[in-house]
Amino acid sequence: MDNNNEKLKVFIDAVNDEIEGEVNRILADAEERKKAVLAEAESFSAEETGKVVSYSKKDGNLYIRNVSKAELNMKKSVIGHRDELADKVFDAVEKKLAEFRGDQKYVNLLVKNLLLMHVSDGSEIFLSPDDMKYADTLKKAIPSCNAKFSPDEKIRFGGLAVYNAEKGTITDKTFDSAIEEQRRVFTGKNVFAE
Repeated sequence: MDNNNEKLKVFIDAVNDEIEGEVNRILADAEERKKAVLAEAESFSAEETGKVVSYSKKDGNLYIRNVSKAELNMKKSVIGHRDELADKVFDAVEKKLAEFRGDQKYVNLLVKNLLLMHVSDGSEIFLSPDDMKYADTLKKAIPSCNAKFSPDEKIRFGGLAVYNAEKGTITDKTFDSAIEEQRRVFTGKNVFAE
């Protein structure tokens, strides 16, 4: 039995490594695209600033206004490109997750995460409504635990969350939370910081 558990652990670890590698590849590609957009915006800004300087030397106030306007337009352009790029990246991630959820590797990941969460009696385990079909499989993974499985409409991309009423805690291992966190990290970087 221990040999089977070890094999299952090795298999689940391999699946997690594969998924992590794919997500990292997508994020690295997005970062490269972001750098290209920033370089293009900086080049555009320098060109526009050069034009403003040559035309505005006579009037200092007009010069300052035009430079400020060009910088503001450049910042808006970069932010727009960054947001567009983020949407494309995360749409691709969501598509990959949707494909992954149809695979046995996904069920194995749910089991692994559930076992790592040390679920106690009386806990409530939340799954997306589409994943409720895996509730029996997950119950078998924790046979000595009397936990309740419930659908949660807020979970769109999969994973699970466990509410421990005794401790008053929620452990969130949903893809929704992971995607939201990565989106905040990706779009939260200040591209204009000096």
